[in-house]
This record gives sequence, structure tokens and C-alpha cells, in this order.
Amino acid sequence: MTDPVPDLATHSTTESLSISEAWGLVFTHPVLFIKYWNYKGAILSGVMRAPIFLITYLAARESLKLALGAAAVQFAFRFAFAGLSGALIQAFRKVEPAWKALLSVMLIVPIISHLLEFGFQSLFGYLTSTAAHTDQAIVRSICVSIFSALFALFIMRRNVLIVGEEESKSLANDVMRIPRLVFEFCAFLPNEIAAMLRRGATVTVIATLIGFTAFSQVVGWAIANRIYWTYGGGKEIWGLKYWGVDGLVLMLLSIFASSIYYEARHRRGKRS
Repeated sequence: MTDPVPDLATHSTTESLSISEAWGLVFTHPVLFIKYWNYKGAILSGVMRAPIFLITYLAARESLKLALGAAAVQFAFRFAFAGLSGALIQAFRKVEPAWKALLSVMLIVPIISHLLEFGFQSLFGYLTSTAAHTDQAIVRSICVSIFSALFALFIMRRNVLIVGEEESKSLANDVMRIPRLVFEFCAFLPNEIAAMLRRGATVTVIATLIGFTAFSQVVGWAIANRIYWTYGGGKEIWGLKYWGVDGLVLMLLSIFASSIYYEARHRRGKRS
């Protein structure tokens, strides 16, 4: 006799799962991918990813027909896969500690996604003799996948873009909340680093900043297909021309702003 399919909606908003329990749900009840197929993620992912291939092909001076074809293949793939990956991320949204869910989502979703994506888009590239453009677009798509998987987990932990649960709202309602959540997502790491500094965790802060610098360099290189940027026909700004250095500077400014905001709130709290 088969086990009944668990209902994610039965978990209260305060009830958490361990990482092993979440993986157990996924492996023992794969029908969850169908029951909680995330139509919201499917629509948004298809709309966001297709233009990457459209622009890459047009920038390479391919015909509009080929560019639209590549975009259509990407939209169809992302529409199907994002619905499934959205169900997976939703199953992990109540995992504690959160960093275990973050690592699982950041590694598993992009790896599976881009192995399948490589197959579909490479076939299209082979049939249309545009494989080089496909490779460039996939590299950029990988960068988007890392950010989108992390952002999806971040907002699902705040009851946005979830389906089939008591806390789920309409797609329109979720989309209205996304701009604020984008800001909170971008502010999350600077706020955490600022909190580490207040606790005196200097070594952890240095390691985090080094990792973020390397990550920024790799992402900038992958998206622009260049190790550094120039302006005005090849002019450079020494040091700042590297993506990693720019990322580090922006992070330090964000940490400074976070610290000022924290101190201002702390002083207001004391006066009240």
C-alpha cells in the first residue's frame, strides 16, 4: 500500500523541517512535483529567460527568425522546468537552518536545470548551426539561475510565489510584493555582514568579502564575456575596471549604509 501524498499546506508557518526531512519528502513522494507544480515560477521564469537567448542571438547578428526560435525553445523549457523546480524550492522553504536549504537549492537546481537546458539548446544550435551563440547564452543563463534560485527561496520563505498552501496568494498579489522583496534580498548580505562586525566576527567577515569578490568577478566575466570593462573606446579605470573590485566596493558601501541605518534605529529606540 502506497503512502499518502503529504500536504505541504498542513505545516504551520512556524513549523520547520530538517534538511533530511525535506529531501525525504522529495525522494519518497515525487508526485509532489506534480501536486505543487509552480505555475507562478513557470510563467515568470519563461518570461525572464527567453529574452536572454533572443538578445544573444540578435547581438550576434543572427536573423530574427533564429533569435525567436531560440527564445521559444528556452521559454518552453523554462515554463516546464521552473514549475518543477519551484515545487522543489517550496518543499525546502521551511528548512532550518536556512543555510542548508540555501546550499541545496543553489547547487541542485542550477545543475539539473542547465544539464537539461544544454541538451535542448545544443540540439537547437546544432540544427541551426548557431552552437557558439547557444554556449554564450547558457553561460549567462547559469548566472541568472544562481540568483533566481536563491531569490525564489528567499521570497518563498516569506510566503510569496508559493502554490497550494494556506498562505499562497494570487500571482498578481505576489508580483506586487516582489519589488520590495528585491530590495530586501539585495540588502540581506550587507545587513548580515554588518551584524557580524558588531559581534566581532572579523575573520568570517573577511572570508565572506573575499568570497563575494571572487563571485562578482566570475559573474561579471560570464555575463559580459570579458575579464574587465572599459568605456569610451577602450579607456580604463585602474583597479575599478575589474568586476570583482566593483562588487567589493558596492558591498562595502552597502555595509556602511546598513551600519548607519542600524545606529539610527538604535538611537531612536533608546529615546523612545
